[in-house]
Amino acid sequence: MSKEQTNDFLEKRAWLSEICDSQSTEELKTKYDSWANTYDADVREDWSFMPVTIARTLSKLLPKKNAKILDAGAGTGLVGEALAQQGYTNLTAVDLSEKMLAIAKERQVYKALHQSNLEDSKLFSHSTNFDAIIAAGVFAYAHAGAEVLNNLFGFLKEEGLFLLTIREDYRRGMQTALDQLPWTLVSEEDFPIYDETKLMYLLAFKKEQ
Repeated sequence: MSKEQTNDFLEKRAWLSEICDSQSTEELKTKYDSWANTYDADVREDWSFMPVTIARTLSKLLPKKNAKILDAGAGTGLVGEALAQQGYTNLTAVDLSEKMLAIAKERQVYKALHQSNLEDSKLFSHSTNFDAIIAAGVFAYAHAGAEVLNNLFGFLKEEGLFLLTIREDYRRGMQTALDQLPWTLVSEEDFPIYDETKLMYLLAFKKEQ
């Protein structure tokens, strides 16, 4: 990508650099609260295919439509809406931003919504386990890393599925943490994101018994 193309790219997506430059969880929360009302429109060009793709991938791996599913980092509920369109009925949302969750609630696809930091190990009781956990757009710069990954993994049932999106460059830094968990990679897809030279992966893991 030329310098001119890069400048044009960033001008059209000012939200991308701003959100990924956050220096703290509180700053990230504040930015997402401020962004909530325009989020869907802003990400539509680059991201609209992903919720549908995630829902279709999960449907192939987990046909049980009343499976207990956690949408971690649910945002405005785009993934939850796509899951509901695939027939899933038992969805729980958690997100850092109260205002993003307020929009997600309006979609009327979640049984429960929780405003919380994904690093909170007390978010759910030890008896609360999910058949599947979705983390779309969560593992990214200034967002979440190994601590969140390990925390969410603890809420997954044995033989449960964990679907996450991750950019190629960020994946390199996370690969050790991904490899250390007792699970098996059962699905991997990649898509160009933002421009033809950047790849976003959709990975699906199955927790071992």
